[in-house]
Amino acid sequence: MLMRSFFVTVLLFNSLCVWGQPKGFKAVKNVQEFQSALAKANASVQTISSDFTQVKNMALLEDKIRSKGKFYFKKEDKVRIEYTSPYSYLLVMNGGQIMVRDEQKTSKVNTRNSKTMQSVNRIMIDCMRGTVLNNPDFKAVVYEGQDSYLLSLTPSTEAMKKMFRSIDVYLAKKNFDVDRLSMTEVGGDFTEMDFSNTQHNTALNDAIFKTR
Repeated sequence: MLMRSFFVTVLLFNSLCVWGQPKGFKAVKNVQEFQSALAKANASVQTISSDFTQVKNMALLEDKIRSKGKFYFKKEDKVRIEYTSPYSYLLVMNGGQIMVRDEQKTSKVNTRNSKTMQSVNRIMIDCMRGTVLNNPDFKAVVYEGQDSYLLSLTPSTEAMKKMFRSIDVYLAKKNFDVDRLSMTEVGGDFTEMDFSNTQHNTALNDAIFKTR
């Protein structure tokens, strides 16, 4: 599942060259300039909707687990991730509340009662708001490729170190949209989420973000 599985995005192990730099990418020289451009691009974005495909790679399973669905985001802190195939699964985050619904039951979580859940919740929100470099739970290195930027996040707190080995966020150069969210868990399992057909500022009813 995405929880984390983003949680809970995203992950992808990239081939590294001998210097530890991701293949096809180079370190961004002026991170402050990049961060300013990222903030500017996201300032006018109030809502995001997109399709996604997810691939879960588990060490104990030879076959990869593939799924797809719809993703919605609304400022400041509303996220809806709806799996439509091959199963029905819904994850909604709204403020300090998280609601998870599968084909059998609905569960609700108050993230304010868990520092770990607060951190996991913030990862996704930061990715969509463009504030991911300000997250104190991770150390970030920014790389630049031909068509995309790569934000490589390494956990810096004990809580996150128990969950993730790394999180990679791929941003399209042309508009800073999140194209891929990749998260590698401590045990080596990793998940990739690829986003497509992304639209900005379409009308999204608050009802789809209800957690009750």
